[in-house]
Amino acid sequence: MTTIMYLNYFGLQTEPFSIAPDPSFLYLSERHQEALAHLSYGLQGSGGFILLTGEVGTGKTTVSRALLERLPEQTRTAFILNPMLNETELLATLCDEFGIRYAKRNITNKRLTDKLSEFLLAAHAEGEQCVVLIDEAQHLRPQVLEQLRLLTNLETNQSKLLRVILIGQPELQDLLRRRELRQLAQRITARYHLLPLQQSDTERYVNYRLQVAGAQRALFDKTALRLVHRFSGGIPRRLNLLCDRALLAAYNDQVHVVGRAQLKHAVKELELDAGQQRPSLGGRWAMASVVMVALAMGATGAWFWQHKAAPTSQPSAKLTQQEQPMRALMRAWQLPQPATETTLCDWVNQYQLSCVKGRLRFDRILALNLPVLLQLNSGDWQWVDSAAVTPDDDWNGEFLAVFPQPPGYRLEDPQTYQSWLQDQLAHYLPAAALAREGDQLNALAQAVQRQHGLPITGELDGVTLAWLASHHTELGPRLKTTSPVDGEVN
Repeated sequence: MTTIMYLNYFGLQTEPFSIAPDPSFLYLSERHQEALAHLSYGLQGSGGFILLTGEVGTGKTTVSRALLERLPEQTRTAFILNPMLNETELLATLCDEFGIRYAKRNITNKRLTDKLSEFLLAAHAEGEQCVVLIDEAQHLRPQVLEQLRLLTNLETNQSKLLRVILIGQPELQDLLRRRELRQLAQRITARYHLLPLQQSDTERYVNYRLQVAGAQRALFDKTALRLVHRFSGGIPRRLNLLCDRALLAAYNDQVHVVGRAQLKHAVKELELDAGQQRPSLGGRWAMASVVMVALAMGATGAWFWQHKAAPTSQPSAKLTQQEQPMRALMRAWQLPQPATETTLCDWVNQYQLSCVKGRLRFDRILALNLPVLLQLNSGDWQWVDSAAVTPDDDWNGEFLAVFPQPPGYRLEDPQTYQSWLQDQLAHYLPAAALAREGDQLNALAQAVQRQHGLPITGELDGVTLAWLASHHTELGPRLKTTSPVDGEVN
């Protein structure tokens, strides 16, 4: 009865913040779209495994459903929602999902594998693609993962006959770093770690769900929306619970718009803490070695990746007098604080981010439209997140910025990355320049550098890549051009 009155009171047709996965409420935030782009590129590649990880409630299922909706009609899909299986149970479940008939008695791994192989070959001959999606994959046993890898050995000269999408919590990353699974890890062609929503996306998420539920006006004021983001940490599942309780509190108070008081009441009921918004990862992650990505031309004329070593002067996570700039940079990207003695540029790689570091004129640094750290002669760093800020007098010319990695950036899938580069370079050139330069990436890069005031190096260096990545997507923070309207809500 309370629920019915709650809906009628706000003029809603259905519950806007149910945690049930209703497709009509599907909202793809900037980060969900970025994850979807990475995974879609992975399915187009030649590898066998695609990986999506994220903390509980960040929307991994949302992304996977959107991904499956984009698959061609000629796709056969198998879902494994209960990963607590042994090898034989896995093979039998795959046969059941694909509709493969087999004798239930005296089944063996070999017989099931033979049945699956025959099916995959027949599907390929008919122009069909086969995809397996495994949810909660962090619970898979290493032996089961190895069995999956063996299934993906079946391939043509161009591609694998079976694609496997692994979805799980961050522990899945740890599992795949085990030595006995190194061959599987090498076959992952696309991976994405889903971070919580940013403030702007939280507001859009709340308002979108209210509109779908039939709301004809705003039901949360700006203060309440900021508090929703603060106490939910941008995690969609917490957002739903918090907003639902806040609406109920507003109904009980007989007010028509959720404000600070109702939000605080909901927070108290759910026993949420603002500190929950940044989950502590501790030593969970192994450090990657990518710092600045550059594309260079080999002797044979083929394009390849080149990873440059990290400069020794990068900010470490050991916070001394640099604590405030470092914390500001982490807050801007909604990241937890790194573990002690960690090199910053190594650490951000696990979040699909890269660093660019070098020496540039300040106006060219601003052209990147990214928050930056400026290194001072003393070795400290100055935080710059507004175009109105000027560097300190003792700035030594060095800067460091973090930018989102493009789809397909991994070494395992250079072709996808090169394709993305070509599309982006062409997008930022006028038609005349594009016709003149053709499809040579180095010529396109130089033309973009000249056209948009970047340092002209004639190659796709870290600065150009950061500029392209920051202009390609709205993911992540940008430089402020005006002063904020109001301050942080306490």
